[in-house]
Amino acid sequence: MDSLVLELQRDALDRSIHITDLLRKALLVSKKLKIKDIEEWINDELNGYKENSIPEYRIIHGQLKALNPYRGWVPVMVNQEWEEMICQQRVFLSVSQIENLVAESEGGNFLYKFTADMAQALTELVGQNFEYALHVPIHHLVRILDTTKTKILEFALDLESKGILGEGMTFTKDEQQLAQSVTYNTINIERMENSQIQQAAEKSEQLR
Repeated sequence: MDSLVLELQRDALDRSIHITDLLRKALLVSKKLKIKDIEEWINDELNGYKENSIPEYRIIHGQLKALNPYRGWVPVMVNQEWEEMICQQRVFLSVSQIENLVAESEGGNFLYKFTADMAQALTELVGQNFEYALHVPIHHLVRILDTTKTKILEFALDLESKGILGEGMTFTKDEQQLAQSVTYNTINIERMENSQIQQAAEKSEQLR
């Protein structure tokens, strides 16, 4: 019978495999091996992140702009402290939502809208009652998807290096024991804590 771990490696390299299907297979492996850290990470990727703690690769950078009624979207200049808080944001969306944003992108960017509180703070900071948004290159979202796939491949390769392959859909008790050494650190997942601005990613729109 084929190895589920080797099958996961092949799928991670196959561009025709949908990322949500790849994550589900990785979830199956992690649950059968009782690897709690990896299981938690995969569930966050599939369902979206609810906590403030989020992987570093989900940090995006964009340009702050205001919607001028006469000139359209125009760049907004703020001091360095505010720029670091505003122009760097975290993506809490599930991978399927990110994929949809990428697929629907037409202009090479997507528009990230702020929460009402943050929009009011920007209005007071700039002194103009405009609509504000962060304009982010779409390749930042593509990078999140590619990094997620790479992490899954690293996970499967690490299991193989430890002699954990399984047979068909099952793993031995010895393999389950060996797998307990696999953690976030194994596949270099660094979680970022205590961001200064809460992301309202559900309100992200495509920049036409």
